Amino acid sequence: MRRRAPARTLALAAMLALVATACTPTGPPEPSPTGTTEEPAPTTPEPTEEPLAWGPTPTDVADAIATAAAMTPEEVAGQVLLARYPGTDPAAAASTLTGNHLAGLVLFSENVASVDQVAATGEALQAAQAAAGRDWPAIFAVDNEGGLVQRLGAEAGDWTSFPSFMSAGAADDPDVVAAAAQAMALELRASGLNYDFAPDADVTVGLADVTIGLRSASSDPDRAARAVVAATQGFTAGGVVSSVKHFPGHGSLTVDSHEGLPVQGASAEELADRDLVPFAQAIDAGTPTVMMGHIAVEAWDPSLPASLSPEAYRVLREELGFTGVAITDGLDMGALTQTWDSAQIAVMALQAGADLLLGPTDVPAAHAGIVAALADGTLSRDRVDEAAGRVIALMRWQAGIAAAGQPVTTADVGSAAPASLALSAAAITQVAGECGGALVGSAIHVRGGSTADWDAFVAAAEAAGLDVVALEQPADSEVRLLTGATPSGSADVAIVLDEPWLLTETDAPVRLATYGRTAQALAAVAAVLTGAVPAPGSLPVQVSDLPATIC
Repeated sequence: MRRRAPARTLALAAMLALVATACTPTGPPEPSPTGTTEEPAPTTPEPTEEPLAWGPTPTDVADAIATAAAMTPEEVAGQVLLARYPGTDPAAAASTLTGNHLAGLVLFSENVASVDQVAATGEALQAAQAAAGRDWPAIFAVDNEGGLVQRLGAEAGDWTSFPSFMSAGAADDPDVVAAAAQAMALELRASGLNYDFAPDADVTVGLADVTIGLRSASSDPDRAARAVVAATQGFTAGGVVSSVKHFPGHGSLTVDSHEGLPVQGASAEELADRDLVPFAQAIDAGTPTVMMGHIAVEAWDPSLPASLSPEAYRVLREELGFTGVAITDGLDMGALTQTWDSAQIAVMALQAGADLLLGPTDVPAAHAGIVAALADGTLSRDRVDEAAGRVIALMRWQAGIAAAGQPVTTADVGSAAPASLALSAAAITQVAGECGGALVGSAIHVRGGSTADWDAFVAAAEAAGLDVVALEQPADSEVRLLTGATPSGSADVAIVLDEPWLLTETDAPVRLATYGRTAQALAAVAAVLTGAVPAPGSLPVQVSDLPATIC
């Protein structure tokens, strides 16, 4: 793959580029022997060290590695591990963090009771981190992509729900996408979180893609890359670490790595032209972390998944030029656990080149396995120090961008609704019918979708001025909601809430795609139905013979 010159993370580079000017003499110049006054010789400012593409300077990373090198084997082994934790008690979370000297914890739905409780957990983690004498934040991470993969959305409490990431591809508007990611990041940071496993950089192949689907921005590598770069920049602007995933790309595979090991049979050239494009562009734009997928790549190393393959890390580092933190996908997934135990997986990942190990099935066993491998020489101390040092540098960098960014409190949770609405409004796509003007009459019937979908759509339609009447009463227009559970049916207008390839499952003369079922997505499509605005988006994937848009 041809290597492009790396771009810089703009906000941080600007901060790091500030240099102290040469000292100015405080008194008058000394007279010369001839009695004339000479101007002092000009001085040249000391050059400022260039930051790495993802933010820290090489010296920052070297200092962090030195910090790791001063740790005990038990401490440094913990600093490359991220773990789940039980329940909703902040004290229990802090105890999990300190028990094995962990780098941080990952929040799941079962760890959420309220905004205040999640924020209290974050405070407890950082208090425990400070008590351990560490001057960098503990990682408090979450899987918040939008759509189906969203631990903190409206269903969990007061957080804003976001549409699926395919909305970003349909909108194809970097400013709108970046603003949505920044707004999500601010809500996460207001809740005590500092790391989001997003955005998804997979390039989907459409209907044959059984795992990623709406989580991908597009089947067009360049369109997907634009969305990924914009989202990454938005997360950084919001003061939160982002992670492009799942390297080298899961969108063209037909096996779910949660269940088994997918095998990528594409050639190296095909990967470079399709799957790797969003990763390469995100790396050039300064993504701080890349998540390694559990995917065996025949062109690289058919015997091991990328997350455990030295060749995959070589491609990432040497061919794509990545200098940030390489994090594995969850080590509790079937693609790995069917073959190896937690200790073996942890050691193999570090040997291959991973820096941060996400969610081993048995965290104490993984920790003990790393310590034992350090003791017997299976793992070199330099390799583990390098990995832990990158993680430490990452979190020192995150502390800096958070401090330089917008201050937030728990009162800011829920404030991202306008950004979510703007993303959905930019994504609504019309592929059949007449563009512009009202698409329905004032009184409508609504069929399809779940009860929750129906209720949410009716609320949005009525807020837009439409009258949703009972099915036994006459109506001007028939509207049908198409979802994975209700994938087909006739109507005057069909609205797809899930994957856009469902647009082929209806003969409706007017067809729309929303890429999500949030309150904001439904409000956006209701505005199109009434003719208040045309649908501005376009299909980011090819759907049979349908046009990308008629607007």
